[in-house]
Amino acid sequence: MTALRAVLGEVAECVGTDECVAGDLTLLLPSSKHGPQGSPRLVRDEEPDPTFDRLAPWTVPTLALKPGEAPSLLGALPEEFDAALLGDSLRYWRVAARLAEEFVRAGRVLPGVKLGDDGARAVWRALPATAEDFARLQAMRDAMPPMARAGVNEAIARSAKDDGWESVDMPSARRVLVAHLNELVDALVREKLLAGGAQTGSHQSHTVHQQWLHALASTDGALNAAARDLASLGEDLHTWTQPLRATEERGMRLCFRLAPPEPDVEDAPDFDDGVVSLPPDPWRVDFLLQATDDPSLLIEAAVVWQSSGRTLKVLERNLEHPQEALLEELGRALRLFPALEGALHTAKPTHVDLSAGEAYAFLNTSAPVLEQSGFGIIVPAWWGQPERRLGAKLKVRSKSSSDPRSSTHGLGVSQLCEFHWEVALGNQELSREELERLAELKMPLVRMRGQWVSLRPEDIARALRLFDAGEGGQMTAGEAIRTGLGLEGGAGALPVIAHEFEGWLGEFLERDFDAQLADATTPDGFNGVLRPYQERGVAWLGYLEQLGFGACLADDMGLGKTIQVLAKMVEERGERASAGTNTIGTTMVVCPLSVVGNWRREAHKFAPMLQVYVHHGPERLRDDKLLEAIAQADLIITTYGVVRSDVEELSGIAWHRVVLDEAQKIKNSSAGRTQAVRALSARRRLALTGTPVENRLLELWSIMQFLNPGLLGSAQAFDKKIAKPIESQGDAHKAELLRRLTGPFILRRLKTDKSIISDLPEKIEIKEYCNLTREQATLYRAVVEEMLARIERADKVERQGLILVLMTQLKQVCNHPAQFLQDSSAIDARSGKLERLERLAEEILDAGDKALIFTQYTEMGGLIRRQLQQKLGRRVLYLHGATPQRQRDAMVEQFQSPEGPPFFLLSLHAGGTGLTLTAANHVIHYDRWWNPAVENQATDRAFRIGQTANVQVRKFICAGTIEERIDGIIERKKHLADQVLTSGEGWLMKLSTDELRELVELSEETLI
Repeated sequence: MTALRAVLGEVAECVGTDECVAGDLTLLLPSSKHGPQGSPRLVRDEEPDPTFDRLAPWTVPTLALKPGEAPSLLGALPEEFDAALLGDSLRYWRVAARLAEEFVRAGRVLPGVKLGDDGARAVWRALPATAEDFARLQAMRDAMPPMARAGVNEAIARSAKDDGWESVDMPSARRVLVAHLNELVDALVREKLLAGGAQTGSHQSHTVHQQWLHALASTDGALNAAARDLASLGEDLHTWTQPLRATEERGMRLCFRLAPPEPDVEDAPDFDDGVVSLPPDPWRVDFLLQATDDPSLLIEAAVVWQSSGRTLKVLERNLEHPQEALLEELGRALRLFPALEGALHTAKPTHVDLSAGEAYAFLNTSAPVLEQSGFGIIVPAWWGQPERRLGAKLKVRSKSSSDPRSSTHGLGVSQLCEFHWEVALGNQELSREELERLAELKMPLVRMRGQWVSLRPEDIARALRLFDAGEGGQMTAGEAIRTGLGLEGGAGALPVIAHEFEGWLGEFLERDFDAQLADATTPDGFNGVLRPYQERGVAWLGYLEQLGFGACLADDMGLGKTIQVLAKMVEERGERASAGTNTIGTTMVVCPLSVVGNWRREAHKFAPMLQVYVHHGPERLRDDKLLEAIAQADLIITTYGVVRSDVEELSGIAWHRVVLDEAQKIKNSSAGRTQAVRALSARRRLALTGTPVENRLLELWSIMQFLNPGLLGSAQAFDKKIAKPIESQGDAHKAELLRRLTGPFILRRLKTDKSIISDLPEKIEIKEYCNLTREQATLYRAVVEEMLARIERADKVERQGLILVLMTQLKQVCNHPAQFLQDSSAIDARSGKLERLERLAEEILDAGDKALIFTQYTEMGGLIRRQLQQKLGRRVLYLHGATPQRQRDAMVEQFQSPEGPPFFLLSLHAGGTGLTLTAANHVIHYDRWWNPAVENQATDRAFRIGQTANVQVRKFICAGTIEERIDGIIERKKHLADQVLTSGEGWLMKLSTDELRELVELSEETLI
């Protein structure tokens, strides 16, 4: 309980106060004779017990919060903790809390009274009204995890205990959801009322109705009144809410469907001829009955009136007293929609006719109020669409004389462009004469060019003022994009509903880069051959940098983002050399520590002409020595941690280019590392990430803010005007607008794209160079010195044994100090290999892929499994020599199933042959066997008949160690591969002590 308080105390101040009380709770849990089943969110090493066949009561310790504290706690909970996992039930109630907030924010709440053993309370309840409300409630009922309704109250527990718990069932999901949702709504409404200055004093002398009104805004809602008065209050509230309850009980509600008049095609003039079409027929609002749980089920009023008897059967439903229900609902709607009065004077009302002005009032005023009150509303699909209303169109054109591509660096978002405003209906521009004729009509809804559009009087007045003002001038490219997104600016108070970009900016925003850069080639001097999509990527980077824009290369994992950047640097170097100058400037790569070695090795392999300096560690250069190293280097490699620590010094340097690898590390815009990275000064900026958006669109904003500062406005404006409408309301228009105006800055290619897959081999082999931690380096050196001294003194027979011991111990040190020391010590942050595996596993999990992980050491397999399960919260299968055949078969079946665990850890001896594991499209060799045949056999567990995806094979190598040396020998001298293939590590026995020392000694560059 102390640990739980500590974890929750990070996000909830109430945990340390009397508001959070320790107690006990009885839960019905799946159980066997050995005890209750562990939480599904807890990943355990043991296999599930198949005897969990019954529900049984268990008393568990709890921390109980008062209802008023629950919404804030649920809202503050992060996705993950370092020391805890969020269970499915907690995640579920967090979603419910967000739904409660939406009800309160929209005013869809209903006051009432609740009678209980502890007295009477004034309460607030949720009032679902829209089709979306009912659909979400149904989805939440269906998705409720069993733990969310496993609680048993004390009275039931006492009764059931006497009966041996034989008659206890979990409460229904609907009852539990409604109860908890109402508690959350009640707490949120009171919080808002109290924050607004509601009076909370005593009102003992007032009538029960006055007491109730005051109690609705009090802290606890308590009512202190006589039973007779409470009964009277209850009857009044019952009568008041009867129509709402009747709708819920029937499962049907009244729905209004607005249909516009259809003009006679032959008689309707065309707006292109200067005339607006005004159909003589009225607008029509039809009456229907609509199922509350299935909005698509509609019964027209005419069908209701044609029915005979007390029951109307529709599909599988029986609607009791449908005619009475229809009239009752129409009567309830009358006060909200007075135009109904005429229809109610008829015997069998089916619809009401409206003029164009009345139809506009219905759309703009009545329909939202009716929907909020629980009625169904169906309006034409064009209503509310920006292209169907009057607004301003932004026309931007870059100056022909200042194409930024003619400049060495371009101007990017600061490039000046000419602009002016046009009045438009959607994307159709209007002349002043056309606008004046529209104003003369004084009609809020007109048909133009075959489409209905809305004309708000205030918009017409603003548009006329815009013509008078003749607004135009200059704005930057960044301002143009922000204005087009609706983030800032505008034509006075007239909404911006369309935009048009001409010149170089228009070409840039509309260009299909991947198609137009198809003729790109591998740069001269690059030590390798780029695949076609990689060549296009290099050309795309060059194009954006030439314009002065930052770029986000968001290719899928394994498609070679690193070598595309290196190829661009090689190309750039060649261009400058041909121009007669070698002055380029220094590129700095900022990346996680686990991939520093990879960057250094890839640069050495593919761009050996580049001078590379790794800036990391306590001995890293400072002040003038750092400036001297930068002046001599083409590429500086450092980490996010170093940038944050040394931001003052690094931000004062004018970098030619800053590259962020795994740029999702700056998705939190307020984090210290993000602020430090943004402070860097660079002419060119590049972000590399396979996941530009993981959870929220604000993550994209954070990356774009680094690449092109100010392009998407402030975080607050972007969240309010773009992110929330897309994420919460599914605003397709805003989503398309965002895609169009940010798409050119992001290049995203997927492995699943056929045009990309055709460029790739079926098996992609990648070497992952990992760095040793300081602890590993110390242990490595100690093992080398001790064992070489013993080998020097040993005879021939003993010498061979000691060499094998040396090889084994060095491999263990490279894997993890805990494996070498065998001391059951902590695992975290002690091994460069394991840190790289964690990051790679996160990427694989995010991509929805599966992976095989091979190690030749059983104990290392146990460490890997424990760490991945703790970090990822996902079960990792582990097959080793002691795994029984029956369990082995079950693991294979689980992994191969679509819902099976994403990671399968195998010891090389036990799982390297004889298995078919084609569900995996990643194979990771954590430690090397130094026998290509054995490794290939293990890889072929995934890369075999039945595999439909490309397989990425990653071989982990600790840089600067024996692992890298032997890998290099095998690569350089292919004949040695055959020797290793036949004799394993026997060839090592023939080395002299000096040759052995050269092979195993640690390079100074490995520790960074």
